[in-house]
Amino acid sequence: MAKTVADLTLDDEHMTIGLDDSLQEAAERLLTISGGILVVLDENQHVKGVIGQRQLLKAMANGVDASSTQCHEHMEMDFMKVRNEDSLKQVLADVQTRSPQAVVAVDEHEAFIGYFSPGDYQEAVQLVSNLKDLKL
Repeated sequence: MAKTVADLTLDDEHMTIGLDDSLQEAAERLLTISGGILVVLDENQHVKGVIGQRQLLKAMANGVDASSTQCHEHMEMDFMKVRNEDSLKQVLADVQTRSPQAVVAVDEHEAFIGYFSPGDYQEAVQLVSNLKDLKL
């Protein structure tokens, strides 16, 4: 009865964007999701990085031209990949050990399938704790 990544809802709190899309487009997309991030994908839907408010603000503070600067120039590349079949207990341990900027779920072809948000992390902690309490 071990819980896995597949037991979480990973299709909220994020949007995707392409490597060559502008930071202006990134800002417009981020404005439509509260507290989320943009997952930067290549043409094969492979995760190459993430962009959050911090990366955008840093770029703006450095005076970049948001309409011509591309996402790949300012994305965060410290992310951890997980798979649907991964145990939540192990994922939580790995996140705690590594402390990545983001956790993304990928399929067997490394294609993006979801974002493991801070809310998902809390849900995973609760699920693992409940199973522990039930001695499962």
